[in-house]
Amino acid sequence: MGKLEDLKNNIGEYFKSAELLFKEGLTNAAFMMYFKTLVTIADYTLWRDLRVLPDNHRERFRLLKPRYPDLYNVLSYYFPLGTHTQGKLMKDS
Repeated sequence: MGKLEDLKNNIGEYFKSAELLFKEGLTNAAFMMYFKTLVTIADYTLWRDLRVLPDNHRERFRLLKPRYPDLYNVLSYYFPLGTHTQGKLMKDS
């Protein structure tokens, strides 16, 4: 399988996981999987168009901002919530 196909499969898997978690009332975990879905959509777009996969969120945002401002705005809006939720999940476990 190629990188695009792998990323596409990950998007579907993360989204399905998020939906299941949400239905079970596990909203923090569901949010993290929805956020991971968005991040993977961004990576899919970057790989498809630029053949680059960012190493971290900072690089991802740097690549997205000038080329895909709408995707950048959505991701940057939810990023603080995603990192806060992830920290909460790690603390609760």
